Amino acid sequence: MQAKKHFLLTSALCTSVLLLGACGNNNDEPEENGPNGTAFEKEQEKTVDESITQENPDNDFGFRYFNLNINIPDNKDAILAEYYGNSSRAEALYKNMRAAADVQGDAAFTLLEQVFTDLHLTQDMTKEEVIERVAMAFDATDYTKFELEIEYEDGETITYSDSDK
Repeated sequence: MQAKKHFLLTSALCTSVLLLGACGNNNDEPEENGPNGTAFEKEQEKTVDESITQENPDNDFGFRYFNLNINIPDNKDAILAEYYGNSSRAEALYKNMRAAADVQGDAAFTLLEQVFTDLHLTQDMTKEEVIERVAMAFDATDYTKFELEIEYEDGETITYSDSDK
């Protein structure tokens, strides 16, 4: 129950941030903090570019690839999550009909990062344990179909599936 509240709170917070960002001032005039605004703008662009391409050592999830598809009784493809992280860039896609999330790129990574950090998945876990942890983390314990493919850090790929519920 606490994981559900934590996930819903995180989802609501990230959605609010995205909404506020979309409503921001889209003024193309130069900033006044630098000479003619150009130095400030170039520094901002450089910072954004570095954050996108820089390897983030804090993103140690234990896997390089994560592809999840969950169906629930009232919705096929209710939850889709895909993450691919390599040494220079992470790519992510996240769609969750229950949390009203349909994002990709940095926004998807932001939503998935906390979930992945809390999962602590390892190769030696049983199929049932991985499925249970992931289903709880994505608030989909009532799934009708569960498909997950993970490529762990050592290159081993394991597929977890369950549609017997």
